[in-house]
Amino acid sequence: MSPRKKTSSSSTLVAMPSALELEILNQTLDGVGEVKVDYLNLLVSSGLAMSELDDYEQLLEHIAGAAITMGQCEGCSIYEAEGGSLRFIKSRNIVFEQRNVQTGFKSFVLPINMSTMAGYTALCRRVVNIPDVYHLPAGSPFTYNPSFDTLMNYRSQSMLAIPMMDSKGQVLGVLQLINRNENGTVVPFPSVIEPYLRALGSQFGVVMRNMRMQLALRQSRIETVKKFVKASEYHDTDTGGHIERMSRYSVLLYKALGYNEYDCEVMSLASMLHDVGKISTPDAVLKKPGKLNADEWEIMKRHTISGYEMLNNGESPFLQKGALIAYTHHEKWDGSGYPRALKGEDIPIEGRVVALADVFDALCSRRCYKESWPLDRVLEEIKLTKGTHFDPGLVDLFLECLDGILEIQAQFPVEPQPVLVSSAC
Repeated sequence: MSPRKKTSSSSTLVAMPSALELEILNQTLDGVGEVKVDYLNLLVSSGLAMSELDDYEQLLEHIAGAAITMGQCEGCSIYEAEGGSLRFIKSRNIVFEQRNVQTGFKSFVLPINMSTMAGYTALCRRVVNIPDVYHLPAGSPFTYNPSFDTLMNYRSQSMLAIPMMDSKGQVLGVLQLINRNENGTVVPFPSVIEPYLRALGSQFGVVMRNMRMQLALRQSRIETVKKFVKASEYHDTDTGGHIERMSRYSVLLYKALGYNEYDCEVMSLASMLHDVGKISTPDAVLKKPGKLNADEWEIMKRHTISGYEMLNNGESPFLQKGALIAYTHHEKWDGSGYPRALKGEDIPIEGRVVALADVFDALCSRRCYKESWPLDRVLEEIKLTKGTHFDPGLVDLFLECLDGILEIQAQFPVEPQPVLVSSAC
């Protein structure tokens, strides 16, 4: 088995105050010190950081942290525009974080109208800067709801709401900053920082929208793969449950090997395609009752080559990895597998992982040619074929991950199938 990969933690963003945020927080608690913010540099560095993120939650964490830093404030809330509404999607408050106070923020929806500060900001496409939300300007069309302050024993005071807009003026959301701090005192947000925060807000909004589009595209890709696999299932006797379980087993092992979240997502889709080549296998062979003769067995083995040929010209990473898996998941550690009799680490790790996940699920499942095996017998068989069929190190890792494997099995139970006494399934 290949050495476990060490996953870098440099891109992981957690909800803890940054050094500058803590400096701002210390002003709040101690009333000392002065913080200088290079607004232009923060705009540039924030844009570069966001360009490297591909996780929506990490993006929101970054946005909130950068807004708190630029605003030199205690908290930030983010709203995303959805039609005629704003959906609350993220909130941070460094005072609560430092005190380890759980705020229990829940998502909610506000109308884009004049009844709330965020709704008014989105409706009018303008920055709203309030020195004290408990003393709104005369004639203010919106009100302030103090229920959160009362619940958390907190005092919101200065508040700045920024519309997040694209170059065409479309409102993508609202960024709302709370309690500007200077030398330990909550003060109004100075108007001089509004243009920088507006630029930052627009930068955030466009990146959020683009990532949402990417997520939608990713989801459509997942659905396409599942539909394709489902189509091949009509030709085979394996069930959708097998595909789901086997894919999740593979991802669990892949993650335990040290692969990152993106690689595991690609593996999740690619592993589902391992037997897609069976769509070209004649029913007379695939569903034949009884044992296959030598010629039929050669036809059956070709599903690995057919799957590879179907997927190999694809440009996307999951199709390329799917081709590799389709081609190699019937190879064996001792070189006795097919179609190329690869041996040991000449077999790609993806093929080795799927081979183990596939066989484990097949043995645990009832098929048209056999009853399901009890878990003890399945594990005994895997241990017996360690070093012949399966990568020895991978078998050890599989046994380490057995609790997680069984959780997946319980989540996607094996479906009963009639036994037809066939060896071709």
